[in-house]
Amino acid sequence: MQRKILIMAGEASGDLHASRLVRALKESAPDVEVLGMGGPRMREAGTTMVASPEHLGVMGFTEVFSKLPSFLSLMWKVKKVMEREQPQLVIAIDFPGFNLRLCKHAKRLGISVMYYIAPQVWAWGQRRVKFMASFVDKVAVVFPFEVDFYREHGLDVEFVGHPLLESVRVDGDKTELRRTLGFSTDFPVVALLPGSRMQEVRRLLPGMLTAATLLSERRRVELAVGAADNALLSEIEKIRARFDVPVRVLEGRSSELLYVSSAALIASGSATLEAAIVGTPMIIVYRVSPLSWAIARRLVAIDSIGLVNIVAGKKIVSEYLQNDIDPVKISDELSELVFNEHKRRELIAELDSVESSLGRPGASKRAAVLALSMLPESPA
Repeated sequence: MQRKILIMAGEASGDLHASRLVRALKESAPDVEVLGMGGPRMREAGTTMVASPEHLGVMGFTEVFSKLPSFLSLMWKVKKVMEREQPQLVIAIDFPGFNLRLCKHAKRLGISVMYYIAPQVWAWGQRRVKFMASFVDKVAVVFPFEVDFYREHGLDVEFVGHPLLESVRVDGDKTELRRTLGFSTDFPVVALLPGSRMQEVRRLLPGMLTAATLLSERRRVELAVGAADNALLSEIEKIRARFDVPVRVLEGRSSELLYVSSAALIASGSATLEAAIVGTPMIIVYRVSPLSWAIARRLVAIDSIGLVNIVAGKKIVSEYLQNDIDPVKISDELSELVFNEHKRRELIAELDSVESSLGRPGASKRAAVLALSMLPESPA
């Protein structure tokens, strides 16, 4: 019988982590067929693609409703793939609002279920943990504090480390890399990372550019926006054109941009961990619709929303959220992060501690080993 795995990833970061997992699976077990819902990186890794969630990335609770028909259509398609292909294992990667429902369907079909990069239910949905325990066989977590949380709620859990430690590896001379990226070597670089979703870019980039412009009027800096992918470029260019300040746009090179930057403005998300790994001081900003924010405040059970602060166990990085996004205050703090050497050293030391707590590189290989242990033995 053909050994078969279906991997489900929803957004750009999930596609990246899924692609590394696919490569690790194929390296360890070339006979295993890997089917996938995901994006271009999974396809490049050798996945047989069965569905694509591209352009469905949204933020906030109310924003999901605008794309509900597309979500339901994609969900129906993936369910039919499960029924037709009958994989022995389904691996869900992040994207919980979508993937949890598909995991439940897989369990009904008698398919084993593994969750890699688990839902952050410790922050927003602790009532969902018992729901998860009824159909998720194994949880491969990427934060050490998640082990006790999931174990206390009856799930079989293992810490594999964070996959960003594999993908965010920038070495070499910063001066040379700055030249390669098109920067001079005379002035500090400030990075703006407005997120991987169109809604994030539209809501966050104007405020980021306003704060960065205020800083550039007082101090000589070079500004650059990191575009998560090609689909965001036209919107970024449209917003950039409204500001009378030189700003470079770099696509798909966020790790390198962060590495050469003295400080960064970053949308809340995994990019904050990228910045921690390369040791770049940062400020977190985030904004959703007012209704989504009101719902989130009722559901979220933690004080910080930035992953770097959650992993640190305290607020080491400032967070400017919703109506508190004040370009003047952000500009002042950004200036401190760039030019106050004492403050820079203090924050960089805290970021080093965050990086150390993420485990060792090799999360994809360890997750692959777990996944393969859940498959039947390879036929002779």
